[in-house]
Amino acid sequence: MRFKLFCACASFVLLASGCANHRVASVKTAQAPVVVDDTVREAQPNDYLRVSFVPAGVKVTTLSRPGAVRAFATATPLFSPPLKLEELPYYSGLVNDDKNVLVAMRCRPTHPETVDAVLATWPNVFLAIQRDVPQDPAGCGGESANTAAQASCFAKAFVDPPATAVPTSLAHTFSYAGTLYDADHAALAKWLQDNYGIFPAFSGMGYSVKDSYSLSSQPMTSQQILVKSVSSEYILKNVSLSDAGCRCISVAPYPGRSSERLDPDFIEQAGGDGVCKTVDRLSRSR
Repeated sequence: MRFKLFCACASFVLLASGCANHRVASVKTAQAPVVVDDTVREAQPNDYLRVSFVPAGVKVTTLSRPGAVRAFATATPLFSPPLKLEELPYYSGLVNDDKNVLVAMRCRPTHPETVDAVLATWPNVFLAIQRDVPQDPAGCGGESANTAAQASCFAKAFVDPPATAVPTSLAHTFSYAGTLYDADHAALAKWLQDNYGIFPAFSGMGYSVKDSYSLSSQPMTSQQILVKSVSSEYILKNVSLSDAGCRCISVAPYPGRSSERLDPDFIEQAGGDGVCKTVDRLSRSR
């Protein structure tokens, strides 16, 4: 009897020890949100999430609209566990649209150089423009009638010297970028909007500004902008879904769509490989 009791106790101890070890392992493998954010900003995540809303009948074959040079995306790890559809777009400076078709893609390019993804900061944007619109060494000596060439020269003229005060360094960068939105540079601002999706709501800090979709009707203070800068964003070359390693779903409007969660794993499992596959509804898991 004592032997049986000993065995039972031993089994219980082993089970409890196993559970404890499992809990310890879970704690060790789980990453704090601050570590996740640090990781995706310091090194390219190569796992991007992009959401858009398009009219019925529009076929999506590239990251952004045809003709655009770049496309915005966010880091997929920041949205797991998944958010409800009505919440997620706000973090990317967008807004949920119940009337249009949801197009959601998760992209993990096999060859990262194909998309040339960079954290969406102004210095990175200026470098990307120079790669996208190469110029001859002497090409910026005079005034060009070509807006793309003007944008490339504007980007090339940016200098980013080291500084010993953060506000001073940032003020220099934002002052230079801010001239894009004066009367003398309206054509360049329009070029950035058409080719890079860069609107006045773009912060250039590597974070999208939550709720900035309504900026024109609801202006923000710098305090509000800084507080709402939450989700990291990247600019990728506007290549085909296949070249960007995207799995994509297309979901027509239906009652309750906005209250269901947009799970990146669901996009991975249900989406088409390099094409946008139509699915009836979003997964109700989690």
